[in-house]
Amino acid sequence: MKLSFIKNEELEVSVSQKHGKHGDQHKAFNYVDMIKYLIKEKKLDEPELIGEFSDSERESISSMINHINQEVSDFYAEEDDEEDDVF
Repeated sequence: MKLSFIKNEELEVSVSQKHGKHGDQHKAFNYVDMIKYLIKEKKLDEPELIGEFSDSERESISSMINHINQEVSDFYAEEDDEEDDVF
């Protein structure tokens, strides 16, 4: 799933998710869709930033995506370790 962060002229930021056969369509961000995607794919793609974002905003968004991916990776690593302990 590729999230798109869009900053408009009023400096408001909205989030949408790309979907469609080629990831060429946007729809409003939905947490449930993100969780389903993370369960299936186990990571988010690098986000797309549209508009004028400062360096600190870019870093913050990238850090958030990296943190989510790390937490998901750790979760599945722990789950695998627990399964190994059973056998």
